[in-house]
Amino acid sequence: MSPIDKSEYTKIPETSIKVRSASESSTASDTDDAPLDGYSPYLLPAAGSSPQQLQLQQRQQQRHPSAHLQDLEEIPQGRHLGLFSTIVLFISRILGSGIFSITSGIYIDCGQSPMLFFSAWLLACVASFGGLYVFLEMGSLVPRSGGAKVFLEFLYPRPALLATVAFSIYSVMFGFTISNVLVFGEYFIHALGLRVTPTNIRVTGLVFLYGAALVHGVSVSHGVRVQNFLGGLKLVLVAIMVLSGLYVILFPQEITGVENHLKFDHSFFEISPGDAKKATISTFSSAVIKASFAFSGWNSVHTVSNEIKDPVRTFKIAGPVSLAVMSVTYFIINWAYLKVIPPEEIVNSSTLVGSILFEKILGQNLGRHFLTFSIALCAGGNIFVVIYTISRVDQEVFREGYLPFSKFMSSNWPCGAPFRALVLSCSITTLVILGFHQGDIYSYMVSLEGYPQQIAIALIAFGIFLIRFKYPHLQAPIRAGYVGTTAVLLISIYLCVGPFISKSSPNPKGLENWPNYGLVGLTCVLICIMYWFVMFRLLPYFGKYTLVAEEVKLSDGLTVKEWEKVRDYSVLPH
Repeated sequence: MSPIDKSEYTKIPETSIKVRSASESSTASDTDDAPLDGYSPYLLPAAGSSPQQLQLQQRQQQRHPSAHLQDLEEIPQGRHLGLFSTIVLFISRILGSGIFSITSGIYIDCGQSPMLFFSAWLLACVASFGGLYVFLEMGSLVPRSGGAKVFLEFLYPRPALLATVAFSIYSVMFGFTISNVLVFGEYFIHALGLRVTPTNIRVTGLVFLYGAALVHGVSVSHGVRVQNFLGGLKLVLVAIMVLSGLYVILFPQEITGVENHLKFDHSFFEISPGDAKKATISTFSSAVIKASFAFSGWNSVHTVSNEIKDPVRTFKIAGPVSLAVMSVTYFIINWAYLKVIPPEEIVNSSTLVGSILFEKILGQNLGRHFLTFSIALCAGGNIFVVIYTISRVDQEVFREGYLPFSKFMSSNWPCGAPFRALVLSCSITTLVILGFHQGDIYSYMVSLEGYPQQIAIALIAFGIFLIRFKYPHLQAPIRAGYVGTTAVLLISIYLCVGPFISKSSPNPKGLENWPNYGLVGLTCVLICIMYWFVMFRLLPYFGKYTLVAEEVKLSDGLTVKEWEKVRDYSVLPH
């Protein structure tokens, strides 16, 4: 394996770096936050400081309790994702089912008001860019796989393990890809001209999911090749979408033959009278969450940092480029939706609004069959990327040893890939898809998945300010702006509070009697916190033992943690 370029990191002479002994173990109890005798490579002394000032600064600086997370980590799979593969990974993860299927739900939540509709997308875009740079800063500071899980572990080391255990359990609980499976099944069947039924949609989508999991589970390299191929098709589809949208936007009806349904007059700001009650703070927050789902890939690629070559430089380029391309694409295609499709058709289109658009622009044959099939492949490519990232997140969780059977579930045996984590994700997806048939379960699951993520994003954005205040000398190679980080924090707080500040249900049509998705999401988060409290606080207290983590190397070369119950405190590391 070629050596990793760490040039993005500011270093100081090796003689001044103090490295922890490999024999030291982490415990579930709070550790001493004593000053370090040597510098961390991330602690930058002020320019022009004298030796005496440096020594004084050295004594004053404190070692971050989770400083070990800042070291680059190698795994058996190696670093095999370059700049192009990472851009494809970003775009493939962002451009999934959202833009083709969630438009109808957003339009309904906004009371069929074009102004509120575009406002929801604008807020989602601003939050995504701000959140991207928040994650880029944390990813450059903590350059290892896990994404939000390791970010929270670094930002909130106290109470010990609370943030990382709670988010880890949540990640496994929500480690499914419901929406993409349903959209792939519906668009694929629609493209073939077959009868669309709930059963056909679910079976078709699940068969593709199992195939994708098998490819990723048998060979990492072949899975990435298929992923890149589907990502290339997505780039072609993006070009077709942009050109088609510009065609109907720029040219008059006499040339396009498509009637214009979007007027920039008083109707642009009006809410449909029949749906006036639906345009509330609660439903608008739901619309923003749905729009954020269409951008959601920006916060998932950091889950595979250990497999990316020169992760800091690669993320610095790939993230903003990918999100900018997708923002322009979404703006054009949403404009085309409202201009080409009548409001009543958008409301009743469910997940097929993308297919309706291309049918009206290119005719039924080309629009329905070719491009609808392309959209199905687009959703299929998203399935490939989502289960790829989910399996890595689950593997990182099991490597920490927080859950039962962690050693078994984290293994890469026998094919050098986390096949068991893939099986777990497919099992949870199958259980949810086959267990619920009533109403618009697609939109409900989108909102439910997105709610706990907004809590995590808010905590990470707040943590950026916290870490800069507590450790001012801790410098990241990539810095998020104060304005963008504040915007992310405020928008995330609004999205977390929004579902609870309206008398009407924020749930999608047909599921108004179901529990508020925000309440369900919050309950799941509290269950994760309760798991931490029982396993790492309550049981050790009554059992009079301390949990100590010991690192163990599996036969495939992967390092995992095993938690041992220690009652003889003299054997604990000092």
